[in-house]
Amino acid sequence: MRVLVTGGSRGIGRATAERLGGDHDVAVGDRESADAAATVAETVSDAGATSVTVQADVRDPDAVDEMVAAAADGLGGLDAVVDSAGVVDPARTPETTDEQFRRVIETNLTGSFSVARAALEHVAPGGDVVFLSSVGGTAGTVDASYAASKAGLHGLTRALAREYGEEGVQVNAVAPGPAETDMNDEILTYLESVDFRGHENVDTHLPQYACEPGTVAHTVEYLLENDYIQGQVLPVDGGMQFR
Repeated sequence: MRVLVTGGSRGIGRATAERLGGDHDVAVGDRESADAAATVAETVSDAGATSVTVQADVRDPDAVDEMVAAAADGLGGLDAVVDSAGVVDPARTPETTDEQFRRVIETNLTGSFSVARAALEHVAPGGDVVFLSSVGGTAGTVDASYAASKAGLHGLTRALAREYGEEGVQVNAVAPGPAETDMNDEILTYLESVDFRGHENVDTHLPQYACEPGTVAHTVEYLLENDYIQGQVLPVDGGMQFR
């Protein structure tokens, strides 16, 4: 399988690139090519899988088109894309600037649309698109901008699944709860500073509160390998949202 992983230099994106890199050809995309290159250097396996680096700020649709084309060229085609690029810039609503809100939406939602639009030209028919979402998209945790961006991503997942399902393209999302990443540290620091019922007020139902990024990466790999899951937002959240 030939897979493009965006946001591949850190956190869950990095863990996904590392997990897939042992058995599959991987293009690691990121805003900073040096960071992506470092990830690729660590994920190239002795088994001979191909790894390449590509670069784009997903807020720039032209750059996204070039990134996806470069990934397909470097790997000899694309079978799947894992869109993990994302940001958080938490603030209470009265203090959230228009610029902050746009940056989060343009990265987490508009950027995901641009990545999928470009990638679908390569992965159809019969390929996969997996988005990295968040428990915030359904539970409304973190803050308004982040929750709105991830809720929109859930709608995008289901709409693309309907549109491309007849072509055999599977479109799904993974919605992690807290994971041991720099982004989650930033979220927790923010939540400790404000009176907001965020992640720390939503219970998990396992002994551990947060999971390792590799746990989420395992779920991404499962979606890529399973041929009968479509239009789903799969929670990996320790039971935060079960009813």
